[in-house]
Amino acid sequence: MTGRRVRCTVESMNYSACALKKGDYFEIDADGLRMPDGQSFCFFAIGTVLPLVNGRLDDSEWLDSKPLLQCPDPPEALWMRLEAIDESETA
Repeated sequence: MTGRRVRCTVESMNYSACALKKGDYFEIDADGLRMPDGQSFCFFAIGTVLPLVNGRLDDSEWLDSKPLLQCPDPPEALWMRLEAIDESETA
């Protein structure tokens, strides 16, 4: 894996129709999308994140505030936090 990584972590929710739990995450780097073994993640939630990270992995200044994003299903009120992570952390 090369370059920077962005981690998207579930922060909070009313409920999850996709069986996500607080603390579930996925990571995006120059090589693609990664999740811990055996974990799945809602593709609608992933689809919310990808346009924001596309082409911006090396420009992580915008991630300094660790922005929150909401899944597109309003009743779930599922919030995800984005943050740049150190190369030494593992998925």
